[in-house]
Parts: sequence; C-alpha cells; structure tokens
Amino acid sequence: MLDRLPLLPLPTLRGELVILRQRQASDIDDRLLQPIDPEEEDNYGSAWRREWDGRRYHVREHLTSGPEPAKPGHYFWAVEYQGRCVGSAELRVNADQHRAVYSVGLFEAGVRGQGLGKQITRLILAWAFDVLGAHRVELEVLASNHRAIACYLACGFRQEGVRREAELYPDGWKDFISMGVLKSEHSNASHDRGLPSAIDASARPRS
Repeated sequence: MLDRLPLLPLPTLRGELVILRQRQASDIDDRLLQPIDPEEEDNYGSAWRREWDGRRYHVREHLTSGPEPAKPGHYFWAVEYQGRCVGSAELRVNADQHRAVYSVGLFEAGVRGQGLGKQITRLILAWAFDVLGAHRVELEVLASNHRAIACYLACGFRQEGVRREAELYPDGWKDFISMGVLKSEHSNASHDRGLPSAIDASARPRS
C-alpha cells in the first residue's frame, strides 16, 4: 500500500501575473467592492441561491462569518493580482487515495479572459503533482461554463463523464461535467511545452 500523502503547510505560489497566498483582512474589502454576479456564482453550484435575497453586493458580516478554519488537507488560496484580491482557489486532498479536488473562481469580472485562470490552475497542478505527490486531480464544472472548460482542457484535464441534471437552478436542471488529470499526463504535457517550474521556494518542503 502507498503511504499517505504528506499534508504540507499552505504554500505561496507565484506566477507571472498572480500570487496565490493565505487570506488576509484586506481581501474582504476587495470582495465588497465587486458586485455579486449571479451567472458567475451559478458556475459553482446552485445551493447559494437558497440563501440569496437578491442583493447585488455582499455585506461584511456575511463575509466575515465564514468559512470555518480549514481542515487538514484543505488548501485555500486567495488570488492576488496587481496588488488586490480578485478570487480564490481550493484544493481538497484525500491523502490516503493520493487524489485532490480542485476549484477556482474569479469574482472580479474585469480580470476574466486574461489567462489568469490558466496560470492559477497550472501553478496549483505543479504543486499538487511535483511537490505534494498527488496521483490525480479532479473537478466538476457546469456544462454551460464553456470558458472554464476550455481553460481546464488547456491545462491538461480530460472530460471523464457527465452528471446529468445534477442540480436544480431557477431555469431548470443543469448537467455537470467531471474532469480529471493524472500525474503522468501532467508531467508529459509540461515536458512537451517546455514549461519551467513556476513554484517559488516557499512552496517546496525543506530537506
């Protein structure tokens, strides 16, 4: 049997455009400046709509009331771009099975479509496979979220299945696509593209 994956401290990951780091108090101020985008929120599931009262902006009390402290193996990064927080990314690791579930979101509409999603995804995949030692990273994406699907495909994910009519939205039932990438696939793709490691020194375990 394989040993459990080591659950390392949350690393800081640096790319050309973004820094993935721990959350800080100023991130709430950055989020409060951006309106709630129902179409974007829908991409991460429909449960949020049960609590949404139609307001267009978050309130500080709501943002500071959660989430709960991260459990071992649950990595949560704030996405910093040009000195402000513009989104977040998560990796939930199953240390026994050497796999992880990935998600990412950008709450500032003006930064979408600039390649940030690809850079964030590649930084986290490089850390998950090359440092943490994961065998597989997987995700689910709303079938109509074509922008995100294109990003994940470009980063090496493959479509593996469809959960048909998996969640109920105001306009009906929606499908979710299951995607995954294996360590061997990621290593081969990185080698073919000639990509250097994009992980800074703080992301690597000390010898």
